[in-house]
Amino acid sequence: MSVAADANSYDAWFCAQVKAALEDARAGTSQVQVMQAAQALIDAKRQVEPKT
Repeated sequence: MSVAADANSYDAWFCAQVKAALEDARAGTSQVQVMQAAQALIDAKRQVEPKT
């Protein structure tokens, strides 16, 4: 398989993934919710591990 064929294959796959994501009607997660969850994980980790 040539590089061009691989690129065309990837482009088709990528476009299909983007289209499916744009058409997905499920509710998403806001950036604020994601950042709050990440901060909670960071805070929990800091409580478990002592600082060096």
